[in-house]
Amino acid sequence: MILDISLLIWFQLKEDASMVFVKFSGVSSSTSTSAHTLRLQFSHASQLKNACSASSGIQPQFIKKMSAKRKNTSILSFFSKKTKPSADTLESNSDPSPLPQSETTESQNPILENVEEVKIHSSKTLLSKCVRNDVSCYVGKTVSMSNDEKLDILDHLWIPNVSYNFPKSGKRNLKFQHSWLYEFKWLAYSDIEDGAYCKICIFFPSPNICVGKGSHEATGRLVLDKYDHWKNAKEDFKKHEKTDYHKFNQLQEKNVLSIKEKKTISIDLQLNEAKKKEVLENRKKILPIIKTVLLCGRQGLALRGHFDHGLKSLQTKVDNSNEDDKTLNEGNFRALLKFRIDAGDCDLENHLNTASKNATYISPRVQNEIISSCNNIILKKLVDQINNAECFALLTDETMDVSTKEQLSICIRYFDDGEKKIREDFLQFVQVNDVSGKGLADTILESISSFGINPKFMIGQGYDGAAAMSGQFKGVQTRIREIYPLAYYIHCSAHCLNLVISDSCNIPEIRNTIGTMQSICNFFGYPKRLEVLQRCIKDLFPSSKASRLKQMCPTRWVQRHDAVILYEEMQLAVVSALEILSNNSSTGSIEEYSWISSNISSQADQLLCAIKKLQFQVSLYVLTKVLSISVGLSRSLQLENSDLKTALDAASCVENLIEQLRINSENEFMKLFETVKKTCEQIGISDYSLPRKINRQKTRNNVPAENVEQHFLRSIFIPFLDTFLLQLRERLTSHNTILKNFSCLIPKTKNPSKEQEKSFIDLHETYSSFINKSKLMTAEEFKLWYIFVEQNEMNPKSPIDALITCDKILFPTIYLLLKILVTLPITTSSAERSFSTLRRLKTYLRNTISESRLNGLALLNIHTDISVLPEEVLNHLVKYSNRRLNLRLNL
Repeated sequence: MILDISLLIWFQLKEDASMVFVKFSGVSSSTSTSAHTLRLQFSHASQLKNACSASSGIQPQFIKKMSAKRKNTSILSFFSKKTKPSADTLESNSDPSPLPQSETTESQNPILENVEEVKIHSSKTLLSKCVRNDVSCYVGKTVSMSNDEKLDILDHLWIPNVSYNFPKSGKRNLKFQHSWLYEFKWLAYSDIEDGAYCKICIFFPSPNICVGKGSHEATGRLVLDKYDHWKNAKEDFKKHEKTDYHKFNQLQEKNVLSIKEKKTISIDLQLNEAKKKEVLENRKKILPIIKTVLLCGRQGLALRGHFDHGLKSLQTKVDNSNEDDKTLNEGNFRALLKFRIDAGDCDLENHLNTASKNATYISPRVQNEIISSCNNIILKKLVDQINNAECFALLTDETMDVSTKEQLSICIRYFDDGEKKIREDFLQFVQVNDVSGKGLADTILESISSFGINPKFMIGQGYDGAAAMSGQFKGVQTRIREIYPLAYYIHCSAHCLNLVISDSCNIPEIRNTIGTMQSICNFFGYPKRLEVLQRCIKDLFPSSKASRLKQMCPTRWVQRHDAVILYEEMQLAVVSALEILSNNSSTGSIEEYSWISSNISSQADQLLCAIKKLQFQVSLYVLTKVLSISVGLSRSLQLENSDLKTALDAASCVENLIEQLRINSENEFMKLFETVKKTCEQIGISDYSLPRKINRQKTRNNVPAENVEQHFLRSIFIPFLDTFLLQLRERLTSHNTILKNFSCLIPKTKNPSKEQEKSFIDLHETYSSFINKSKLMTAEEFKLWYIFVEQNEMNPKSPIDALITCDKILFPTIYLLLKILVTLPITTSSAERSFSTLRRLKTYLRNTISESRLNGLALLNIHTDISVLPEEVLNHLVKYSNRRLNLRLNL
C-alpha cells in the first residue's frame, strides 16, 4: 500500500512535547481508499518540522503558515461550521510541485519506521500506529519473544518525564501520579491507552495466566487490560503485588537478569547439561562392549560360544559359584567382557548389574549391528580414497567357502596421492549364484556401484585365466569393456608364471620327479615319521633352521619354488630317514623303531628306490636350477607397490638369463652334471649307464646320444629350457603390447624422438576422456617434461619413481598418464590373500555366518591400518537406529 500524507489537520503545542494527528489516505492496488489517523509524539517542534518535510513532501513553510493561522484563531473557531473547500481552492493551497509517485513501502518511510498498529478505544475504533516503546503495544504479544528481546524492550520502554501532564478522567478529574512509578517499580504508564500496566506480568507471564482459587479466572487489569481507576489505585497496586502470579513473574525476571549477567545458568542449559551428562554416562556403558567387538574382529577371533545369552554369568552381584555354569563355553566375546570387569571396568560392571534384559547391548543382534557399522565405516573410508584417486583397476577372484557357497572377492588397485604408493584394498565378499560371464559381470558392476565407486574411472581388469573371466566373446572382461572400453584386461601375471612352470613340467622326467617329491612330503606328514626325519636333519645339518619339507601348494606359487629348493638341500637327510624306516621293520634291531610296520617299510623302500635313480637326480637339479632363477620373479609379481612395467622388466631379465642358459646349454649342463655326480656318490648311486633304447617307441625318449651326460642334456635340460622360454614369452611378455605407448613417459634422453612423440599422441587419443587439454598443449607439456627430467637429473628408474617426482601442477597430463600406468593390474594376489582370511573366519564351526557379519569381520581383520574408533561406531549406531538408552550427543 502506498501512503501519502495529504493534509495536516491540527497540532497542539505543549510545554515539553508536540502531539500531532495526521490524517492520510491509503490507495491500494484496487484503487480503493481508506482513512486512517496517525498519532506521533515529538520532544521538540523542530523535530516535527523535519519529520514532516522528510515525509510526503510537506514543506516547512506550509507548517509555519498553518502554525501562524492557528495562533490567531480562538478555540471557538474549532466548533464553528466550515464550508467545504472547492477543488480549485485545494489546488491553489497545495504544493505546486506534484508529489513523486514512489513505490516505497510503508516500512521504508522514515516517519513510519518506529510505529505499529494499535487499537484506540474511543467513540470510534480506529486503526492507528503507535510508538514501539509504549507498554500497551506489547500486551499479549511477548510469548514468542526471546529473553534478550524482552530485556532490550524494557531498557528502552517509554517513561513519562516529571513535568509530563497526565490526562484527567472522571467527574473528579483524577489522573495518574508520577510518584507511583517510583513507589511501584513494576508499574508502567501507557500514553496511548492513558492507563497503567504491570510490565513484569506483561513481559514475563507465567505459563498459567489464570488466577483465582481454581486458576479459572483470567488476569484482567494491569496485565491484559489497562488500569485507569485512579481513586483506588494504590490499594489495587498493593493487592497486585501480593498475588502469586505476580511473584512468580518477578522471580522469572530475576532469573533472566541473572542469566544475562552470567550469575546463573539458564534452565534450558541446565536441562541440556543434565541430558548431556546422562548421554555421556550411557555412552560410557556401551563403549567397552564396542571395544571388545573390535578386539575380536581385529584378531580374527570367534565371538559367540555354545552358551552366550543371559546376564547371570556376567553380573557380579549374582552368585556364580555353580560348577555347571563354569563349564559352559560362552565364547570369546563374553569371556573378554568378564575379563574387563575383573580388571576394574566399573562402567561396564555397573551397566550389566543395573541394565534391564532388553537393554544390555551384548546380544548377537547388537554384535551384528556393531560389526555392520565397522564394515560401513571402513568401506566408506576406502571408497573415498578410491574416488579421490579418480583412477582404479578391478581385481576379482572366486572361490567356494566351507558352506559350499561361491564367494566373489572384490579388490581395487589405485594410487594413493597422500601416501605416494600403490594400494590394493579388499572391499567385500559377494555371494554369487550365476557364475557365467554375464552373471559375474552384472554382479561386479552392481557391487562397485552400490559401494559408491564411480565405474567410469575404471582403467583395468585383473582376473585369472578362467574362461568365464577371460573369454573374448562372453567373458567378464569382454562384457565390462563393452560398457567401459578403457578397462583393459590383463591376465594375472602370477597365474601366468604358474602356468609357465606347469607347462614346462609336462616333460615326463620332470613330471615324475615332482610327483616323487610330493609323495615324499606326504610320507613324512605323520608325527613319528617326521620325528625320524627331524633327527636326521639335526645330525646332518645342525645349523639348518628348517625342520620339515614343504608341500607343493597348488595356489601359493612361491611355496612351490621353495619346496623344490628345500628338498634339494635336505635330500641327504631324507635318504637317511628313508633307509632307517625301510630297513628297521625286517631287522627289528632298534627298539625305538618298533612301531614301524611292513607297510611303512615298503613305502619307504619304494621312495628310496625312486630317489636313487640317476634320472631323478638330473631332473631334480635341472628343476632346481631354473626355479632358483624364477623364484625372485614370482615374489616380485605378488608385491602391491609395484607396476606392470617393472614386473615385465623382471620377466624379461628372467627370459634373458634362461636364454643364456639355452645358448650355453652344453657348458652349463656339464657343470650341473658334475654336481649330480657328487650327490650320487653321497647317496650311493653308481649306475651311469644309458637307458635302454627300442626301435619302435611312442612314449620313450630315445634321443641319439653318445654318453649319459649327452642323453640327459638332450632329453631333459634342453627341452625344459625351450618349453620354459616359449611359455614365458607367450604368457608374460605378451603384456608388452599394452605398455608399448606408455614407455615414452620415462625419459632416457633430453629430447623425445619422433616415435616417442607419436606414442604420446596415441596415449592422448586413447585417454582423451580423462584429459581435458588439446593435443597441442599436451605435446608441449611432453617436451617440457623431458627437459625438466634432464635438467634436474632425476633419471626415474620405474613409473612409480617418475610419478612420485612428477609435479602434478606443472605436468598434469604426464601425472595422469603415469598414474594410469602404475594402476594397471599385475596379479590378483590380493584376492587370493582374502581367501586365506575367508578360511580363517568361516570355518566348519562357523559355517552359518551371515554375509554382512562375514564382511565386517573380514574388513576389520584385513585392514588393520585403517583406524576405527569406538566413538565412530557408536555414532554410526545411534545415527541409523533408535536405542532404548539415550546415546545421542547432538544437543
